[in-house]
Amino acid sequence: MNKMFNLTSTLKAVDTSDDGSVIVRGMASTSDFDRAGDQIPAEAWAKGGLNNFEKNPIILFNHDYNKPIGRATKLQVTKNGLEMEGKISKSAPDHVAELVKEGILGAFSVGFRVKDADYIKETDGILVKDAELFEVSVVSVPCNQAATFSLAKSFDSESEYEAYKKSLIDSVEKDLEEEITSEESNETQSTVVEETIEQEKNMSEVNNTPEIDLEAFAKKVAADTAAQIKMEQAKEKAAEQAALEKAQAEEAQKAAAEAEKQALLADVEAKMAEKQAELAEAQKALEAQLEEKNQEIEKMRDSKKVFADRAEKSDVKAWGSEFLKAHVLGVMTQKGMNTEFGIELQEKAGIDYATNAGDIDQEVSAQIEKEIMRDLKVASLFREVQVNGASTILPLQVDTSKASFATNATSGNLENRGATNNTYQPKQITLTAHRLISSTYMDNEVDEQVLVNLLPMLVEGVARAHARAVEDAILNGVSGKISGLADVANAGVTLAGAHDAGTSILTAAKLLDARQSMGKYGLVPSEVVYIVSQKGYYDLLDDSNFQTLDEVGSDLAVRVTGTIGAVFGSAVVVSEEFPADDAGTTIAYAVNTRNYVIPRLRGVSIEQDYEVMNQRRVIVATQSLGFAELVAGGSGDEPSVAIANAADA
Repeated sequence: MNKMFNLTSTLKAVDTSDDGSVIVRGMASTSDFDRAGDQIPAEAWAKGGLNNFEKNPIILFNHDYNKPIGRATKLQVTKNGLEMEGKISKSAPDHVAELVKEGILGAFSVGFRVKDADYIKETDGILVKDAELFEVSVVSVPCNQAATFSLAKSFDSESEYEAYKKSLIDSVEKDLEEEITSEESNETQSTVVEETIEQEKNMSEVNNTPEIDLEAFAKKVAADTAAQIKMEQAKEKAAEQAALEKAQAEEAQKAAAEAEKQALLADVEAKMAEKQAELAEAQKALEAQLEEKNQEIEKMRDSKKVFADRAEKSDVKAWGSEFLKAHVLGVMTQKGMNTEFGIELQEKAGIDYATNAGDIDQEVSAQIEKEIMRDLKVASLFREVQVNGASTILPLQVDTSKASFATNATSGNLENRGATNNTYQPKQITLTAHRLISSTYMDNEVDEQVLVNLLPMLVEGVARAHARAVEDAILNGVSGKISGLADVANAGVTLAGAHDAGTSILTAAKLLDARQSMGKYGLVPSEVVYIVSQKGYYDLLDDSNFQTLDEVGSDLAVRVTGTIGAVFGSAVVVSEEFPADDAGTTIAYAVNTRNYVIPRLRGVSIEQDYEVMNQRRVIVATQSLGFAELVAGGSGDEPSVAIANAADA
């Protein structure tokens, strides 16, 4: 029979593999009779019914071909029935592996086809003599009490089961009738022969005709009868063969239809895969275009960044430090504001980057500047001048002579003011900005969430690196690029004593001497700042004329970042960028801060590079600025004066 039946049996989880899968074992069927009186002996599985299944022993869940959950690892026919062992994958859907492990799913269900069966008169049941295994599933409960099977439950209805049983009964009865009919036919044939012989004998006696060969006649009748029986049997066999061929043709037709269906599905899947590949390629191209546009927009933003007079939005400003972290993280991961942290921040702040990009980028630059300003001590003394090119000529005279009164006759046009004034040309001062660059390295395998926690340290490190570089450039200059105080300050003051004897001490009196030597540039204490080395700072702590912050008015204390005190009304700032303390080296500067400016082309921007050979990320921070003296000193008026250590004795 081509119908597929199911049988179930209990199973147990006996072990767990290293990969997390569950090993199960149980009897797929036993030789016991079930409730309905049906039986599958062990011999029913030993006639080749397991061959096809063993080629691909997949275990299903609840007979669903779309839910494979494991493989049968052992399938053996024993005297007790069909023994089965399997491996349920930890990746099986619907938590099957865990349910089996916990004993919630505890039964095999085996789908099979009955190839040959007989009727059992004693139990009014069905004896399966030959069965073909189709599939194995894991289900919740077994069908019968003996962990065997219930053939009746495999049918769609009770009437269908009874009909199949009746067909077996009818088959048995038909065979019995054919046997009886054959015996009766043989008896009838013998009777007919005997009667014919007797009739012929009587006729011979009556008619006194010569005797007929009765023996030959009997043989002829017997042969004719046997031929007729054979013909009837041949007809029956032909009918059976035709029925078999019809069934086989129907099966072949179903198989062909299924094959055509599978081929159609494969064709559809192939076309879908092709379309998905085309879509992925188009998406990739679009993303590349978007990235290119983003880079163009970023460059435009960088070119327009201005540190002074930035417009502020209260909502963006309130989240400025967080947007700085999100910006740096986006640069490091090359995701922009589309990192998990950036998306969450936009939702939390209620600010969409797509519509507020300009304000956010502006605030990010301001936040980076603030971070750097916290570490700036010397640079914060001087005014910044925004320039629009690497070299900009300052078109005005910054330190003019005092104004003069003129008569009405000469107060009109320049032509009426005299030849000398007509030929006046302002001194040209070139403000030059140079690119400052720093690099921070980070391992390629760092997780995004870990990066979020490291962002404050990263931003602090970038700010510190740039602050120290700017401080060093202002004090010591950069060869061929920036003239620092070491290059332009007048070297007119030297400490008393001997350096090697430890008597070369910076004092408030020496600072005042330096200020006095500045001439007109030293007259206003508030315009003069003393920049001292670490040694100079500790020397001043023992000087009674040095005022510490608790002794200085609040205005002076907060005026300059890094202010440590004051000497005769002028602030004292300490810097760690002085050269190493030695005989003759500079230990301090007295500077009129109004005479120096910091030309700035652009603010700080942060970018990422990747070193393939070193398998690491490079976080690059750049800005463009310089340092310039507006008026050079001379004739006793010096905008800056250097104070040097004494020589060795």
